[in-house]
Amino acid sequence: MIVSALVLTALTGGLLATQSVFAVSENGQDTLVTKIAEKFKLNKTEVQAVFDANRSERMESMEAKYEERLKQLVTDKKITEAQKTLLLAKHEELQAAHKAEMVNNANLTQEQRKAKRDTEKKSLEDWARVNNVDIQYLFGGFGMGGHGALRISHRGMGR
Repeated sequence: MIVSALVLTALTGGLLATQSVFAVSENGQDTLVTKIAEKFKLNKTEVQAVFDANRSERMESMEAKYEERLKQLVTDKKITEAQKTLLLAKHEELQAAHKAEMVNNANLTQEQRKAKRDTEKKSLEDWARVNNVDIQYLFGGFGMGGHGALRISHRGMGR
């Protein structure tokens, strides 16, 4: 239970930090893409395309690894096929919610972010309890090192 709480806290903090970086870059401040394009006199759109392609490749790789981990958990009889299906559905739901909230969360105060993190943590714990799923499996199934399943930021929090 303590490990799950630590995973949730670390994950949520990382997601909110990335959301802030994304929001800043979307507001026109210098981004890495802009800096590279200017420094090397490159077309910013082409540099952005390289970053986007790299992010997509990483995301596809992480998704494949996550699904493989869940398959192994079923094979090892740590979860059922039904639980695997639930985990995949929740994973997709969290990805969609994260993408929808990226900019909005950057405008929250520290207190609002903490309150939101606490609410999200409670909601995920409740979901896991209702579905009889160890919440660590939502984050890769391998403790802190496996929470990559939710590294889903549009601007890339991947490995």
